[in-house]
Amino acid sequence: MENSKLTLTLARLTFASTALICFVGVLLELWYAYHHQSSLPPNAGFTRTFGPGIDSLLNQFSFFTTQSNLILGITTLILALNLDRTSSSFHIWRLIGVIDITITGIVFNFVLQTVPKNDIIADTASRLEHDIAPIIAIIGWIIFGPAGMVTLRRILIAAILPIAYAIFTLIRGAIMEWYPYNIMDVPRLGYSGVAVNIVGIFVLFLLIAAFLALVDRLLSSRYGRISFSK
Repeated sequence: MENSKLTLTLARLTFASTALICFVGVLLELWYAYHHQSSLPPNAGFTRTFGPGIDSLLNQFSFFTTQSNLILGITTLILALNLDRTSSSFHIWRLIGVIDITITGIVFNFVLQTVPKNDIIADTASRLEHDIAPIIAIIGWIIFGPAGMVTLRRILIAAILPIAYAIFTLIRGAIMEWYPYNIMDVPRLGYSGVAVNIVGIFVLFLLIAAFLALVDRLLSSRYGRISFSK
């Protein structure tokens, strides 16, 4: 009984810590955006920038990084408040949060070309959002679950969001002549080049989802994890 209570407490603390990291990272990012003009990706094929001011702050919500941190933060906060989540829709959003933040970490650190801000606020926000949040999210998911949430149906539904994000970004970019990442820079790469990058990211999404499904099944059957209703 005591071990069970300790496990539940550790799970809540882990989820609460994850949510705090995500929210602090986003708040610092928004603060920096409000007070500075946005920067262009390296070798950008467009010249539009935002800010400083409210337009730059609001534009931050068009970044995949911001969205993935918010989704992960909200879902882990919900778990911290109540671990017994049985809703299928919640488990889908939980899956989206874990997969998307993993994509964020991998793409930012290994794919994107970025320009260092050399600002303590911006650097802290970047470290929290791109490095710490993905790591603690995966660790928390592996140890505390919730177990048994990864199904093919939920993966397919979760995949709708990155597809919708890509479509929205391309339409918005064509209208506003601005793109959030160099891998989606249509003026420089053309739609064919951007399409290749989008397909690559989608394949990464599926690979991460397959990895989570495999690990979820192995850990749940062999070692046991916090198990909620599906």
